[in-house]
Amino acid sequence: MNIFSFFSGAGFLDLGFELEGHYNIVFVNEFHKAFNNVYQYARQNMNLPAPIYGHHVENIVHYVDGEHPEMMQNLMHFVNESKEQELTGFIGGPPCPDFSVAGKNKGKEGENGRLSQTYADLICHALPDFFLFENVKGLYRTARHRAFFEQLKKQFVDNGYYLTEQLINALEFGVPQDRERIILVGVRQEIADNLNLQ
Repeated sequence: MNIFSFFSGAGFLDLGFELEGHYNIVFVNEFHKAFNNVYQYARQNMNLPAPIYGHHVENIVHYVDGEHPEMMQNLMHFVNESKEQELTGFIGGPPCPDFSVAGKNKGKEGENGRLSQTYADLICHALPDFFLFENVKGLYRTARHRAFFEQLKKQFVDNGYYLTEQLINALEFGVPQDRERIILVGVRQEIADNLNLQ
């Protein structure tokens, strides 16, 4: 299965998918050039293949703002080409300080908080076969942030996705860090039906 990675950072989420054995990282987007450089350097050192559709240092807002149509056209070309070969998914964890109890707590109106909506809009425009959305527990447990989370989920359902979610702690997976995260996974309804995933 092919993976398009957004908010990639140094690539740890991508690496988790890749080392599982059934996923190919084919597209990477990370806004901060330093992180993108670290990501590329690490892949080279681990002898992992470069993403076939490249590393991109872009603000993902530009994929969906309508002012940069060539960027969305290029992305859609990559997505459609990828889908011809395998199932294709988007993975990403939009910046979380605006939802974190220890952060700015500005919610969906914060500079970082707005990127969660942008990521949802990108998914609903490109319609990958599946997606993963990761964020801090504050988006899931804080009442006013939870309302926004439910709004995002409705948007996904309205665009043809079955959803499942779970609040997990990194400790449960052998990571020596007490770190809770909400994981939301969506699968296109027709794909789930064909694979009997209901």
